[in-house]
Amino acid sequence: MQVILLEKMQKLGNLGDEVSVKAGFGRNFLVPNGKALPANKRNREVFESRRAELEAAAAQLLTAAEKRKEKLVAAGDVNILANAGIEGKLFGSIGAADIADQLNAAGAEIDRSEVRLPTGPLRHTGEYMIDIQLHSDVVVAVKVDVTSEAELQAKAEAADAAKAKAKALEEAEKIAKEQEDA
Repeated sequence: MQVILLEKMQKLGNLGDEVSVKAGFGRNFLVPNGKALPANKRNREVFESRRAELEAAAAQLLTAAEKRKEKLVAAGDVNILANAGIEGKLFGSIGAADIADQLNAAGAEIDRSEVRLPTGPLRHTGEYMIDIQLHSDVVVAVKVDVTSEAELQAKAEAADAAKAKAKALEEAEKIAKEQEDA
């Protein structure tokens, strides 16, 4: 099926391109959602008469996405606390909605459909680089750190042990210095 794109679509084409897509994709998604028109003489004329209007709307969407990108970068990294087993396997998973909620709480304005999880939901603790696609031209990489309560407790205990070791070493040096002076 030949269609005329009414907006830039990743992996398909730019505004005004005439592309060939599968009939079901064109008939059930592109045309009903206003993303394309079936390619025929009448629709080509309609598109050419609306081209300036569509290009202005596309430019406006791009500038809005750039502003949202600034808010997303200002929101920073995402830290998610989850229940996990000893080996770091989560009890459940972290999905796009969880990441979007955390970013929105930090001041970003994103929708869960903009979060790209190519390997599916996160099921282990650790650091992940996740892409947030605000527009077909605006993609932001965000670091997501998934930690468990057990990991935080272990890190706190390790920090306490390091402080205790440093204090004991300091006292030992003090005693050794006193003995040398005596």
